[in-house]
This record gives sequence, structure tokens and C-alpha cells, in this order.
Amino acid sequence: MNSREKIISATLKLADKVPWHEITMDSIAESAKIKSSTLAKIFPTKLSILGAFSHQLDEQIRLNFSNDEQRSSTRDQLFEILMLRFDKLNQHKKAIKLIFNETIPSDPFAVAHGLNSLFCSMKSVLDTVGIQTQTPLGCFNIKALSIIFLHNFFIWLEDDSSDMAKTMASLDRDLAKAETLRKMSLKKPR
Repeated sequence: MNSREKIISATLKLADKVPWHEITMDSIAESAKIKSSTLAKIFPTKLSILGAFSHQLDEQIRLNFSNDEQRSSTRDQLFEILMLRFDKLNQHKKAIKLIFNETIPSDPFAVAHGLNSLFCSMKSVLDTVGIQTQTPLGCFNIKALSIIFLHNFFIWLEDDSSDMAKTMASLDRDLAKAETLRKMSLKKPR
């Protein structure tokens, strides 16, 4: 495990036990068993650590899907990738839920930072399945998938089932609706 991974892991472990606002960069350094000066060179803030965690998930997911053949529909691929993301998030669910519940009502900067990370992650997902992201329609695709993910993130936060059944069912419905809307928008007028 490299230093970045150690820091991310230490931060999430701390967030499992300590309120987010009480976690300091020094406590993260101590937990990661590195010097505070080293931590500051790698990550200047707690939010930058959370952004790196999101990017780490993006990279893991891209590696899982980069060599796959295009065997399934785009919708099925999106479903698999987003459920894989929820599965990886599930490993840190308690910490994520505590951070989310503490920062959303009181920290608009954290919300903005989180939305930016979300847009980057959903762009990565769309790039992975070969959906255009560099055009005006691509920007719309990123925002639409971000809304779908965010809606299902709220469901996932409350989904206590071991197989994430509620999250899976909701995500499947949302992707089906999006696919229907996309097909309707592509139909040529008579």
C-alpha cells in the first residue's frame, strides 16, 4: 500500500469512529503513521483526501472494465459499473454515511467539492462504456448520470440489506427510464 492509499484508508477508519469536524490533518497523519509534513505535501485538506478516494474508485472500476468486451448493452454496463461502485463504497459505508450526514447540512464548500468529484466520476463511467462526454450532449449525459447516481446514493445510504436489493432495483428502474428517454429523443420526426 502506497502513502496515498494509507492516508485514504486511515482517514476512512477515523471517520468510522470520530465526527468528521473533529478529525484533524494531524490525527490523520498519526493514524496513517506518517509525518504531518509528508501528509501536507500529498493532501492539503481532508476534502482532497475524499476526492482522492473517489478517484481511486474510478481507477479501480476502469481497470475492471477496460479489458472487457462490449458483450452487454450500454445500460447493463452502466448498471454493472455503478453497482460495483456501490459495492466498493459499501466497505466504508458507516464512515461515508457519517461524513455525508455531517457535511451536507453545514458545509457548502464540501457539497461543491463533492459534486465536482461526482461529475468527474460519472464522466469516467461514461468514458468507460464509450458514451460521448466532450460535447454539449456529453455534458448533459454526465449531469443525467450524476442525478441517477445521486438519487440511488440516497437509497444506498438507507439500504441495510446485505445484497443491496433496494439500491439495485432503484438503479435498474432509473437506468431503464433514462434509456427510454434517450431512445425517444433519438427518434426522427415524421
